[in-house]
Amino acid sequence: MNRRFLKNQKEREIMKAAVLEQAQNPIVVKNVPDPSVGVNDVLIKVRACGVCHTDLHIVDGMLAAFGYDPFPLIMGHEIVGEVAQVGSEVTHLKPGDRVGAYWQFGCGHCHYCRSGKEQTCITNSRTHNIRHAGVTLPGGYAEYFTVAADYAIPLPDAIEFVDAAPFLCAGLTMYAGFKNAALRPGQRAAILGIGGLGHLAIPIAKAMGAEVIAITSTESKQTTAKQLGADHTINGAGAEAGSKLLAMGGADVVLSTTLNTEAINGAIHGLLPQGTLVLTALTADPLPIIPVQLLAYEKRIIGSLIGTRLDFQELLHLAAQHNIRPMTECYALDDVNTAHARLREGKVRYRAVLTPN
Repeated sequence: MNRRFLKNQKEREIMKAAVLEQAQNPIVVKNVPDPSVGVNDVLIKVRACGVCHTDLHIVDGMLAAFGYDPFPLIMGHEIVGEVAQVGSEVTHLKPGDRVGAYWQFGCGHCHYCRSGKEQTCITNSRTHNIRHAGVTLPGGYAEYFTVAADYAIPLPDAIEFVDAAPFLCAGLTMYAGFKNAALRPGQRAAILGIGGLGHLAIPIAKAMGAEVIAITSTESKQTTAKQLGADHTINGAGAEAGSKLLAMGGADVVLSTTLNTEAINGAIHGLLPQGTLVLTALTADPLPIIPVQLLAYEKRIIGSLIGTRLDFQELLHLAAQHNIRPMTECYALDDVNTAHARLREGKVRYRAVLTPN
């Protein structure tokens, strides 16, 4: 086996990882055992791992509300790097290959998994056994990470590791949201909230052929949105965002990245007939809906959960073809708590990325 990218056996007994021992505790960087590699697995030398708001929710105790206690936990689900080792049954990957690790693992047998929608695996849901790397299973805040080879997706050479990492959650969520809304060239797409998610939605929608409207109340983000290719910007934060969107001519698709339910509800008014509102942000707050608003103009509201492995491959192709890249801040693994603090304070512009190796 080609071992150019392996540490020697003695060195490979332990690795450095950022570990959350319990919710609501600081993350501790320490040495832990290297992950084992099964016959159908690949060991990835992690070159970059994105930091997501979901990671903050995990620190804050979100998992306990759903009955999960995976601690101590190595977080991180936006994982990219080089294949360091392959299992004995793996033939399509080799050491040195550049890959991203798809992180939502299905049962592989239910209707949803067989149709390529493993992120909505009904077996995992019914058995209360959600299997997500960095959420309920060890993730990429570490020097090495093991994943089933079928979940290791080759990366285009044109996309650097630091740029590729945010595509595994933030970028994928935006691309799949537009895809699930059946966004077509020539349609108008409005993005509600320009942050870690929304800043990627702008160039993705442009690459899909849409006229793009960015909605944010932050002046600096309006400027950034124009730089990223938005055709129009709207200064709005609450319910008025929808009325301003309607005054501008409305949108066929509104993709919401905000937790502000007033803004989400207002956005419904900005939808054109047969338009689609896509919800992508995690909030448990109730959303008041007047059914006649949807019925009279055949509007619809959908949720979009991350995306599939195929969606990720399509996004990588789109990003390479149209030079779509996230705006990032890089941190060493030892500085993980600093990265979390900046994200929590809303200071990150626009994705934080750890570089363990």
